[in-house]
Amino acid sequence: MSDERVIDPHGAYTWDGWGTCLSWWANTELGTRDDLAAALFGLDTVEVGAAELPGLGLNIVRYNLGACTWTPESAMVESPAIVRRKQIETFYDGAAWNWSADAHQRTMLAKARDAGADVFEMFSVSPPWWMTVNGNPSGAEQGAQDNLEFQYQQAFARFIAAVTRRARDEWGIRFASVEPFNEPSLNAWHARQNQEGCHFTLGAQEAVIEYLRRALDEHGLHDVLIAASDECHYTDAADTWQKLTESTRRLIDRVNVHAYERDEDCRSRTRLRKTLGDTPVWQSEYSEGEPDGMSMALSISRDLRHLRPRAWVCWQPVEALDWGLLDGVYDDQTPNPTGGAKGTLEGRVGGVNTKYHVLAQYTRHIRPGARILDSGHTNTVAAHDTKTRRLTLVTANNGPQQTITYNLRNLTESTTTAHTWVTDTSGTRRYTREPDTQVHAGILTVLHPPNTVTTLELNNITP
Repeated sequence: MSDERVIDPHGAYTWDGWGTCLSWWANTELGTRDDLAAALFGLDTVEVGAAELPGLGLNIVRYNLGACTWTPESAMVESPAIVRRKQIETFYDGAAWNWSADAHQRTMLAKARDAGADVFEMFSVSPPWWMTVNGNPSGAEQGAQDNLEFQYQQAFARFIAAVTRRARDEWGIRFASVEPFNEPSLNAWHARQNQEGCHFTLGAQEAVIEYLRRALDEHGLHDVLIAASDECHYTDAADTWQKLTESTRRLIDRVNVHAYERDEDCRSRTRLRKTLGDTPVWQSEYSEGEPDGMSMALSISRDLRHLRPRAWVCWQPVEALDWGLLDGVYDDQTPNPTGGAKGTLEGRVGGVNTKYHVLAQYTRHIRPGARILDSGHTNTVAAHDTKTRRLTLVTANNGPQQTITYNLRNLTESTTTAHTWVTDTSGTRRYTREPDTQVHAGILTVLHPPNTVTTLELNNITP
């Protein structure tokens, strides 16, 4: 028996694109590599080590604004658990600006732009260490405590605005949006954490957002949007939005949220979408340690159907322990002779996880400016690009073999051809071009093997 999915353009929304964060991987020597920039942000075939990879064409780049300095006068406190590549250098130590800081991450920012990325966001994980209560950019002594010193709330906002202006005027990077928080409601950010972070109470978030809008405008950055609050879970994002004052919500142009909540029934996603009303949302960070990519594909499908974000962003594309699209090999063990954080900024690519090719099934075919349609099922993403007249269907089949009938008659009743690409998450096919499938009078029937992600592309479709 065939499972029918009716593709419906009613209620479609516009897609901003696909992206990734820089942060740790680009803070290492990997941030200087042209091949990685081409593979992640371009669309051409690229050799990365011994692998030949299809470019992902990610168009969104999230840049991590740093919090650390190591000058002789610095009194920064380091968590005993943090490693060097997870410490991002700041541009201002409280006394002087250092615009040569954070060289590797800024290098990749420019390479991404040159490779094709065209949407840039700057986000802060922690205020600069000297603005924190305890001088430690990993968090306060207790995770439930704010670590931004009250007296520095306005200075923090002005710092973000100053770097945004510098990027526009000197780096050739126009940040379309800035995000002053990262998972601010979590109680996990404390002085012994293995990464940077900062807890913000609701009142602190509201104060920073107000100061930030004022600071951006004072720097002539009226067109730069404010995104908030980059919560870890859909549930936290809904709760935060409901508790913010109306005046604060008016200053927030887009809600960012991470996809770390196990929400298989999609109730939390649906609740967040309903809570936000017409406010745009990005899924701004996703990752897990499963190399085959099926969990990622299901998360993408669930997000786009129930949360309806305008963008989908992965966290670290090059990371160890199967967390990345590419396997990152880093030196996190070398002792620091000065007694600081262990490790160096060395890094290399050790291999390619299947989920790189799974993501290619989406990113190479659903391009910015496309319209996301109702696909009729959680595991299928449907998109139509009015400029190219291309209809794309991407289906994740995490069960046994099944036959799916796609009813396209709300878009076309023609007889045409569907081009096909498949990644087998438990086999050997990796973004493999498969034989074409015929569409008859607007009906497309496809046999989906088990544990596969399949992309179907139809040209010359004009609803």
